[in-house]
Amino acid sequence: MDDFHKITIEKQKGLKINNPTHYELIGQGVQGAVFRLSEDRCLKMYARERHCLREIEALNAGKDSSIVPKVFEVGENYIVMEFIKGQPLKDYLESLHSIPEPIAKQLIFIFKEMKRIGFTRIDASIRHLIVTDDGEIKVVDHVNSLEKQHPWPFLFFRSLTKLNLLDTFLNQLKEMDPELYWEWNKWMDKSKN
Repeated sequence: MDDFHKITIEKQKGLKINNPTHYELIGQGVQGAVFRLSEDRCLKMYARERHCLREIEALNAGKDSSIVPKVFEVGENYIVMEFIKGQPLKDYLESLHSIPEPIAKQLIFIFKEMKRIGFTRIDASIRHLIVTDDGEIKVVDHVNSLEKQHPWPFLFFRSLTKLNLLDTFLNQLKEMDPELYWEWNKWMDKSKN
């Protein structure tokens, strides 16, 4: 597995990825790219060391939580972590056109868990929420979890609005956790002004 060190990533206009290995590129974003190393491990490589350090810090903060991937190895510009097998929550919800109660409960738990861990960004893009084959939800991409200040899940709510499921989730939230519902409702009202 050590030949993954041959992969290089540079930040130019977007990312310039040089992958002379057999490892499959399975995703890329603004800060880096993810490669599948094995059935249960993946490699996230960064163009800039500071992004790697920020994600390592967040993953360490959440190392005892079930919502973040396990870390196996870290380097100057990479993290080898648990590969989360599943599908993005967006695809999952689009196929159902609804939010099953167990999923709504997990989502509420995830956002409360982010706060408990100490994440200052109590939000996750819907594409960073993965529904595993076992029906569990994990959160990936934590580069900004300790950097940005988002005390309510506005990106997630925006995605649910596009899926026409925000009202469904808010009704579920109001029933399952009224206190959190009213707290987030205040933030939603402030964002409208």
